[in-house]
Amino acid sequence: MLALGCSDGMLRVCDVNNGRVVHQIAARASISCLDWVAEDKSSTQSRNSAPFDNILNIDVTASLPKLSPLPTVSAPDSIFTSKVVLDSMINSSFVSDESSMIDILVSGDGDSRIFFNIFGHFSIEYIPLPSSLEKLTPISHASSADLSFHAFIAESQDHSLFILPLRVHFIRRFGNDLAHISSTSTKVQALLMYISDVIGAIGAEWKSMESALLKPMNNLEDILIAEKDSDIVLRLLETLILGVPNDTFKGWISNHLSDRAIRAWRKASSSAYENIRKLLLESLIPACERAVVLTTRVRGLARWRERGVHLGLNPDSYTHIIDALTLIMGKAHRLIWDLNKEYDHFKPFIQWIKFLLDDVTNHDSTSEDSDTPIETAKVATYIIDYLHNQTMANYFSADGAAKGNSTNLNDLVESLRKLCEKAFRESSDAMKNHLAFGNPLKLVENITAKKLHMSIRVIQRESESYMYTAISSEPNPKVLSLIRLDISGNFAELTSCMIRSAGFTTPNESIESLEFVDDEKLMLLLHPIDPAISKNKARIVSLEFEKLFAERAVIIDTRELNTALCSVQYSTDMSEPVWNQCRIFTDDFIPIALAVNGCKGRRVGSVIADDNHRFLVFDLDDDEAADEEELDDDTMNE
Repeated sequence: MLALGCSDGMLRVCDVNNGRVVHQIAARASISCLDWVAEDKSSTQSRNSAPFDNILNIDVTASLPKLSPLPTVSAPDSIFTSKVVLDSMINSSFVSDESSMIDILVSGDGDSRIFFNIFGHFSIEYIPLPSSLEKLTPISHASSADLSFHAFIAESQDHSLFILPLRVHFIRRFGNDLAHISSTSTKVQALLMYISDVIGAIGAEWKSMESALLKPMNNLEDILIAEKDSDIVLRLLETLILGVPNDTFKGWISNHLSDRAIRAWRKASSSAYENIRKLLLESLIPACERAVVLTTRVRGLARWRERGVHLGLNPDSYTHIIDALTLIMGKAHRLIWDLNKEYDHFKPFIQWIKFLLDDVTNHDSTSEDSDTPIETAKVATYIIDYLHNQTMANYFSADGAAKGNSTNLNDLVESLRKLCEKAFRESSDAMKNHLAFGNPLKLVENITAKKLHMSIRVIQRESESYMYTAISSEPNPKVLSLIRLDISGNFAELTSCMIRSAGFTTPNESIESLEFVDDEKLMLLLHPIDPAISKNKARIVSLEFEKLFAERAVIIDTRELNTALCSVQYSTDMSEPVWNQCRIFTDDFIPIALAVNGCKGRRVGSVIADDNHRFLVFDLDDDEAADEEELDDDTMNE
């Protein structure tokens, strides 16, 4: 999945396999900060869990039949036409090492709000900044490995930058139940999308069936209206009873019908009937059954007094969801029954139309049903009950729902969606109550630079926790400031903690981009200040940032600090450090931005060229420095 903050204020989660939008968050102010962070696998051991959690951690959905992809013909805009997407979002096992790992999509906007979306779907909307901080706009984010601590760099209206800490208590307080609630809500919301797409596909098939059924009849009705006789039902019944078509019917049959047209009529209608039944039996009903199983699981947790209350779970809310799902399944079963009944009457009707064609054209039919007696009672029933009142209309059109006993399926799904939103909002509100902001700490004062490069990282080592900030900006793009905050104690009181600051200067180069790679390395993209006279070329360098604090750090007591951190005078040694790694670029590829993924596994970095089209991807764990020739072996794309 890929999260995109769009210019219209919408946050869209897209499937990278096909580019389709999987989920989107309602419009708001312009998005100022976006990050998607995942829990480190080793950190899950610290979560609260009961000894019998493994007994309760039984995935019943694994025993259910997997849902089928939707047909692209009737659901061209659905993401669930792809089996890969369907398996990853719905059919995947509920219980696995991966499913217990929490990931949070973090975003901030210009209205001083922060949004958390667990697994990209379960929304905690929204987290307002404290009243004293409501004029701050978050612009950068980092989190600890267990996601319990988050740090934001926020900008004030006077263009000062602040470090804003946030403690997320519900990660540990909810324990393994958090994964269950979030995973369930995510899968139920995916199932809601699937159910809505199924309803849309059924509606598309109905339109196809309606077109196939009504087009020949509309031609006949137009002829009758031209003759000032608009009662098509009466004229069809008259022809059925008399057994001989009048001149009007003979003209309609001769001019608008043929053996080939009737075969196409029969085939299109039969195919639509079958496709609708298949969607109901193989998609809609199984999806509702799967949603019932998932919802029942959470309702059971809600009824558990020791856990349900503090999790914000209301069993009645989930009972209403189950009732709504049961109602939809009941309507689906009834629709199948009614469709079978209608189709049972349609077959004799189309057989009778074929008989009229053969009679008018004096053609001896050799079809399979030519010797089958026509069930005139069923033909009459079809003309009276179904010709102008198709079964599907009672379940999809507003007029049909108002006339009959059925309820519009679209309305039922919309009602189900609102019930789910209400139930999941109760849990998100409970999580929101377990968030705590710390006091902000001024980082930079009245910054007016057009270019500002910064990166933050939270590092946990046993009993010690630190937050690192690296920042470089105009008018001194050669200077890098590094700040380490000790957050092992009372993180909320950053204004009374010990801070170490360090820095260095790159004499003939400016810092164009910087990123923390992992808990040890910092990577920078450097440009020569004057390419015409400099021997240096654009290059990527890395260093072990902890060594800077050991060699040249200034210790600051923030209780005695009356200015921004970056205004503090550093030690006299601001010389260029010794780089661990260097990648040099040729003049035909000038990088302007750097991004890295230092997570365990395939650790890679990427740079984009100044034309905003080409980019390079390189291996972060390549021990040997890459010269110009080696760089050509990296991956280049346009």
